Amino acid sequence: MSHPVVTVKNHSSRHVYIEGDPNWDDQVLLLNNQPLPKLYSLAPDKSIQLSVDWSGPGNEYMMGVIFADGPDYDYGGDGFYQLTIGQSNDSGLLGVTDGDGHAKVSYSVGQQTAWGMVMDFADS
Repeated sequence: MSHPVVTVKNHSSRHVYIEGDPNWDDQVLLLNNQPLPKLYSLAPDKSIQLSVDWSGPGNEYMMGVIFADGPDYDYGGDGFYQLTIGQSNDSGLLGVTDGDGHAKVSYSVGQQTAWGMVMDFADS
């Protein structure tokens, strides 16, 4: 069993809300190695690690995650990113392989390896 690990760092002035994508109903998103039971609020200047238990070789579709700038992103006016995280077919590195959205926070990806990366969130 492998674990793609995403270190999420919040450098913004607001909370970043994190939740597993409900379209990935068989996924158990892990937050600091514990199952994420509900929407998680990451405070400014804090960091966490997201992962999943993964069996088999890596691919483009290893994790589905929603990052939002408020708790009411589903039906309210809060912005969000709905992202797929996995290994790029071109480079083999862990990264954002698909997704869309917009929010009052932006993200960048760095320190990529085949099974790890860092996502930095900052004010847009």
